[in-house]
Amino acid sequence: MITAQIASIPDRTRLLKNTIQSLYVQVEHINVMLNNYWFTPEFLQDDEKITVYHLDNKKGDAAKFYKIHERIVFLCDDDLIYPTDYVAQMLWKLDEYGGKAIITNHGRIMNTKPVKNAYTDRKEKFHCLEEVLDEKEIDIGGTGVMAFCTSYFKPDYESVTIPNMADIWVAKWAKEQGCKIIINPHYAGWIDYQNPDGETIWDHHYSNPEQITEFYNSF
Repeated sequence: MITAQIASIPDRTRLLKNTIQSLYVQVEHINVMLNNYWFTPEFLQDDEKITVYHLDNKKGDAAKFYKIHERIVFLCDDDLIYPTDYVAQMLWKLDEYGGKAIITNHGRIMNTKPVKNAYTDRKEKFHCLEEVLDEKEIDIGGTGVMAFCTSYFKPDYESVTIPNMADIWVAKWAKEQGCKIIINPHYAGWIDYQNPDGETIWDHHYSNPEQITEFYNSF
């Protein structure tokens, strides 16, 4: 079973629809976690391929780790449009590692801990929207463009105590489980971005890095 996991908030309903459309034919099932939605969007209703969960947003973007049971999991974001060959290319890369790697298209290699800023105190960065030439093991991977086999890596949704730090939680669990995070080479524009309204999680933490930095230094 190849499953996509997506968390969303009501302000992004329009973006979510586009994201779902870009993934729909590429995966076998899509789990959609609706944080603080008071309704179920019509495009998510009455479809055996889509399962909807209504959550309270207490864990923020970590909702994408909810109800992970399947063999191959794609973690996705509701502000991205995935190319038609996205799942196939990621599966090919997973197969290269025999399923024993967490594959992502976004992330960074950090300086030695303790870091002063979990965003800027880094050796290298790799962006999902830009060209990435080198395949490397990294410290923090972007969960919106990530795939893994659950036989190798197991997120622990119940252990999440700090919301909206999904990337750092994966880094923590990967370290604890002895799993490596690999950046997947790709060309610029392969993944497309939708501009959301209002402040994003990245905007918030980049401007206020104290909490996320403390968390990263703690493991």
